[in-house]
Amino acid sequence: MTDRQADDLASSYTDFYRTRDPVHVYPVEFVVRAFLGNYPRMKTKRRNYVGKSVLDVGFGDGRNMPLLHNLGMKIHGVEISEEICRLTATRMSRLGIAVDARVGRNREIPFEDEAFDFVLACHAIHYVDPGTRFEHNIREIARVLKSGGTFVFSAPKSTSYILRGSTDLGGGHMKVANDPYGVRAGTILK
Repeated sequence: MTDRQADDLASSYTDFYRTRDPVHVYPVEFVVRAFLGNYPRMKTKRRNYVGKSVLDVGFGDGRNMPLLHNLGMKIHGVEISEEICRLTATRMSRLGIAVDARVGRNREIPFEDEAFDFVLACHAIHYVDPGTRFEHNIREIARVLKSGGTFVFSAPKSTSYILRGSTDLGGGHMKVANDPYGVRAGTILK
């Protein structure tokens, strides 16, 4: 994917979210489980969320933000276009939720070093920009995550619908061929 294709992808996602302006949004199930469930390796308890900072990477329509807000967290987000940031910040404002939403990419997050107690990347961190590898995304997450912080993320399995018919680029990187939403064809996922 070229830089031009990356810009086109940002435009496609902006168009996608422009047409989706729901009054209410509901969190992704795995996010509810990650923050409210009892996973043996995730020792955080609900009372520990109050006042903590969270970065929602690739927040889209902001569907996880009301949950994070209700847990008492300070919410920050990064998305690939100014318009997506504005639409979601406006929607959250209508719900009484303050959000610091900024334009950025997985490989280039516009926040300071060690700024966040939690980083959430729900269906987002696996997108790889032209000329980069997945490792660049992970290094950037590590840069903005506080020492001892928690990274909560999802990643597609090799059997995921989004990877059907994809081209294997090596090292677990796949070029998407078929996308039911019509916005990810040609993108690279890890």
